[in-house]
Amino acid sequence: MLPYNRYLLGHSFMRNYERWIWGKPGADPQEVFLYENGSQSLVVDETTRVTIPANIVLEIRSALFSQMQPPGEHLPAVLILRGVLKEHPVFKDDALVQNEPAFLECIDKDNVLSMTYWAVRFALFRGEFEAIARIKTWLRTASDLFDANDGHVPKVWFSLTPFPGGKDLAELEALSFSVDDLQRMVSQSALPVVLFSKAGYLVLSDFGGAGGAAFRVWVFLPAFLWNELRERRKLSIRDLVISAWGYCDAVQAAFERSRYAHSMGTGFSSTAKMAF
Repeated sequence: MLPYNRYLLGHSFMRNYERWIWGKPGADPQEVFLYENGSQSLVVDETTRVTIPANIVLEIRSALFSQMQPPGEHLPAVLILRGVLKEHPVFKDDALVQNEPAFLECIDKDNVLSMTYWAVRFALFRGEFEAIARIKTWLRTASDLFDANDGHVPKVWFSLTPFPGGKDLAELEALSFSVDDLQRMVSQSALPVVLFSKAGYLVLSDFGGAGGAAFRVWVFLPAFLWNELRERRKLSIRDLVISAWGYCDAVQAAFERSRYAHSMGTGFSSTAKMAF
């Protein structure tokens, strides 16, 4: 535990939550919070701090999550799904719907259903009811269309400032949208606004406000998806944006699920520890 004689210990509590403590052996530890959007600085003493790089923060949180069950409750999530996908064969069997391990095993090979289940379950756990509405829009309009294997998927970015920053801006430029292009979109008096490039279509829309922080949503669609959603399925620009956003919510939920224990057993202890 050299050179600082300190430890960082993470453990699960109340089944669904993570808790991290930072301390010195023999002394009372203090609770700290780990975030994955940057490096983490922890106080050793009045003159010394130790910095944990962002990639290490990701690794140690993943180490803890891999011993934890995914958060959320099964039945509330599956009942919402049944209301939306009532014609799906899996919802015809009430005994299967009630049996969480059997249900999860059954949907494991159905990529869309599995992604949707975890997206709804996590959204309910966090109280993100707008995410559930977005996922429903995606299911209703494009669940059969977006396919990562064929490259037929939207891309979504968010910004509080006029332009996305850093990595996001670089990704937009790689899709043949220059800073001047984005400036022209931002300068429009009314949103949403659409711009076409040889790579596809870029949509800029705004959300939030009215008591919450206003932000901008940038959605890129390859020409094939744009033509299918706008020309054939007649989606409004707003529904198109929400559908793409809902799909990305589901993709993110599938990634989050992959970080947790694969077994759905109960009652095991979870810890992750790092010494300094």
